Amino acid sequence: MRQPALSVRLVRGLAITLSALGLALMLISLQPFAIESMVNEAVATEGSLVNQVGFLAAGLVFALAMLSMVSRRVLASLLSPSLLLLCVVLGYNVATAPDSDTTLRAVVFTVIGMFIAFSTIVLPRGEKDFQIALMLGATAALAMSYGGLVLAPGLATHGYDVYEPQHAGLWRGHFSHKNVAGPVMCIIAIFGVYLMRSGHRLAGLIIFVAATVFVLQTGSKTTSGFFPLSILIVFMASLFGRSSAAILVHLAALAAVGLLTLGSLYSQELSSLAAALLTDETYTGRTTLWAFGLSKIPEQPWLGYGLYNFWGTDTVFLLDKPFESAWDYRFIVHGHNNYVDILLNLGVIGGSVVIWFLFIGPMFNYAKARRIPGNARLADMFFMIIVFASLLSFLETFFLARNSALWLMHVLAVFGLQLLARFSMGNPFAGRTAPSARQDWAAVSARRAA
Repeated sequence: MRQPALSVRLVRGLAITLSALGLALMLISLQPFAIESMVNEAVATEGSLVNQVGFLAAGLVFALAMLSMVSRRVLASLLSPSLLLLCVVLGYNVATAPDSDTTLRAVVFTVIGMFIAFSTIVLPRGEKDFQIALMLGATAALAMSYGGLVLAPGLATHGYDVYEPQHAGLWRGHFSHKNVAGPVMCIIAIFGVYLMRSGHRLAGLIIFVAATVFVLQTGSKTTSGFFPLSILIVFMASLFGRSSAAILVHLAALAAVGLLTLGSLYSQELSSLAAALLTDETYTGRTTLWAFGLSKIPEQPWLGYGLYNFWGTDTVFLLDKPFESAWDYRFIVHGHNNYVDILLNLGVIGGSVVIWFLFIGPMFNYAKARRIPGNARLADMFFMIIVFASLLSFLETFFLARNSALWLMHVLAVFGLQLLARFSMGNPFAGRTAPSARQDWAAVSARRAA
């Protein structure tokens, strides 16, 4: 009788440990404190043996763990129609890429990152175990960044950069740039909000305050604004008792931000309003990139230029230098707008699949998840991340960005809502059936491990 109980405890401890390690790996990466400028900032680290070997090894470990510890029913839930369509889009782009080997390598590491994100959620035996893993992973990321500020401030803050002298002294922690550090720290702060709401008040408060202070020190005003707005939008669901309230406010916020960013390219009134609200209607030069990117979409409207095959390639590099533009877009590796870059890379057809998978599908899953007892608070946390990512997407590009922490946190939320729409987190080893015949995934995973 004691041996099965011991085995259960060992499996539970191993699951929490692996989940926490997976989260820490996504938030910290295998090469922290890399130094990048916005001008040569890469969506992902290329040609790094450490990343390649490390992520392959991590993918193998998490694959073995899930096959032995997670039920087939839970694993099968990963294969949603939108994900399968995304696989078709990626396969087509690999097959038709000018440099298919490089594109294939990039796609493989993107898939491995998504795989680790999924495993981080499904390995814990229930919500309480997931909360422990969340606390450990978030604490590790905060300790790495704050430790860098104390022990290696030259690496953890921006020094003088001829391209970005205005960033000197701003915090970036172990991240490559403040534009990465700010958004990821916002997501860590969202973890803190969830933990406070779930009974871990002290730990959640510490994580929330530490991450929020870091965000403010990155100097990212727009990120700092999107962060509280995302929390307020999702709290509409609790305030009105309906998930549709949060979804409708979210759509309204998306429309407003879309008008103030991309819309300002076509309306002087909107441009003036953006200038009045933000004191910079160019969004630090981003409007140059958006205008150029939008002008190129009609040339390849249906299938796009190919994944990773527009910015940073001869398509842009061989153009004449744009003397009249705020930025020389020939040397930019992405357009600082998820939506524009999705259409540039994948066209209307592939872009529609990606936008559904990343932004639209999660809204439907959120509505379903909140109807399952016990799932509301965790669903709120994941939807806060989706709302934040969707707003930030008007200013940054991070879709399919391999081992980018921001991309991995976004896809973590996508998979989280996908699972919560189908299963109840419930209590570990509860063995009960959730409403609408949805199974408690901790219970079915426990039976699998046994």
